[in-house]
Amino acid sequence: MTAAVLRRAAAPVLTVAALLLLWQAASSSGTLAAVVPSPLDVLRQMGADADYYPQNAAATMATAGQGYLWGNGIAIALALCTLPFPRVQAFLERVAVGAIALPLIAIAPLLAIAFPGNVPSVILAAQAVVFTTLVATVLGLTSVDKTSVEVIRASGGSEWTVIRKVRLPAAVPSCVAGLQVAAPSAILGAIIGEYMGGTRGLGVAMIQAQGAFDIPRAWGLAIVTSVLAAAAFLVLPAVTRLVLPWTRSADTVLGARAQRRARTVDGRFSGLRRLVVAVVSTVVGVVVAWWLLVLVVPGGAAVARGPVEVYRYFADGATRLVTSDGETQGAVSYLLSSLGQTVVDAGIGFAAGLLLAVVTAVAAHEFPLVERVLMPISIALRSVPIVAAMPLLALVFGRGVVAVTVLIAVMTFFPVLVNLLLAMKAVPRSARDLFSAVGAGRRQRVAKLLIPYALPALLASVKVALPLSVGAAMVAEWLATGHGLGASMTVAATLSDYDFVWGGVAVVLLVSLAAYHVANALEDSALRRLE
Repeated sequence: MTAAVLRRAAAPVLTVAALLLLWQAASSSGTLAAVVPSPLDVLRQMGADADYYPQNAAATMATAGQGYLWGNGIAIALALCTLPFPRVQAFLERVAVGAIALPLIAIAPLLAIAFPGNVPSVILAAQAVVFTTLVATVLGLTSVDKTSVEVIRASGGSEWTVIRKVRLPAAVPSCVAGLQVAAPSAILGAIIGEYMGGTRGLGVAMIQAQGAFDIPRAWGLAIVTSVLAAAAFLVLPAVTRLVLPWTRSADTVLGARAQRRARTVDGRFSGLRRLVVAVVSTVVGVVVAWWLLVLVVPGGAAVARGPVEVYRYFADGATRLVTSDGETQGAVSYLLSSLGQTVVDAGIGFAAGLLLAVVTAVAAHEFPLVERVLMPISIALRSVPIVAAMPLLALVFGRGVVAVTVLIAVMTFFPVLVNLLLAMKAVPRSARDLFSAVGAGRRQRVAKLLIPYALPALLASVKVALPLSVGAAMVAEWLATGHGLGASMTVAATLSDYDFVWGGVAVVLLVSLAAYHVANALEDSALRRLE
């Protein structure tokens, strides 16, 4: 047993050693030496700051924990309560897409004015986890054996009996995966809230360190954040296996998604008609939610603008804005050109992250050594605050599309990798044995079994990754490139041009929801082929 444990630990230890060597080499480089301190310098600073971390980490983790509990509780409750009502569930998924796609630079000032203390950070932490957990829970609740559902119904069981006896047990692995991915996201949401106006916590400490150009301390704080996020990610499945040992095996029948039953309720509508209804309801929903937000948020009138005000602002052809190139441009054309740049940035980064995640998931499933080597790296990359990582990426890769692509790929890579890997591991043993019995090779097993079985998880991950890519693109544009909607909205917020800011919020929400509808259509088409 001891030898097996040592063999499993060897790969992560060697990975950490290799990363330390690369780190040392980067700190000795003339280009990076100014922002990449040596590991020894960071270690010394961390030793000197040993009494500095607990109070800040406790403040951040308390905020993240509150947001994590609220966000995940709301997501799971919504998934359960709306399961018998597919149209309501689809509407709530669209609302959750809007929540994760809200630009932080627009909502942070509103939250800071409307709520006292650390409440804005709690809200941002909850916002960061709602959509991920909602999609994962819905996927688990609907990925069940149709035969089991039909047996319960034939025995006179109600829909709630089906949920309690069949769906909930089947949903645990997928829900745990969503909760895992949400754990680092909650910490990041809390830190970003602290960046935007907190009084204590790791985010505030990072601002102070960066403002004082104390690079070793900033790196030490980033390492502490990564360790906390990694611990949160790794503890949850261990606790789940201890409390619910039967979840070690998830025997779900391929293609047996009961959600198809829910969606065929609208079978009387043509595909085009359903799309039109979805688009119209989405636009109306965004406008109504926008109007209500301006009305109900306390103190929101200081920075909030309603739909009518923003429409008048953009309809006034005399409004001219100065672009990042120093030229003047109409408000509408400037908004659309900035949006186009953001969509391009997000699309490139999303495609790169998705492809890398699929390849890595297959390699990690087929070669356990790859998983032991890459998983610690991916957790560390995902848990480093993007507001701290982007300046370094800009220095290494420049302030163009490459740095933006790297950041977005990192943001989208992790949730897709986790969901795919867990789905592949849940392939029934009987299916594996069948492929082995007929002499199928690794390539056939991957193409004919693993990828089709994991397709629902992949498509659900796409729903999560698309809004994340848009948000990450805007942050990268804000911190590095100076182009795109992220940069233009930052400038507008600085100049108190909140009409432009709220117009940007609206178009970002609409674009994110449009991307969600595309992903949903792809999911429907793929699942129809599997049935």
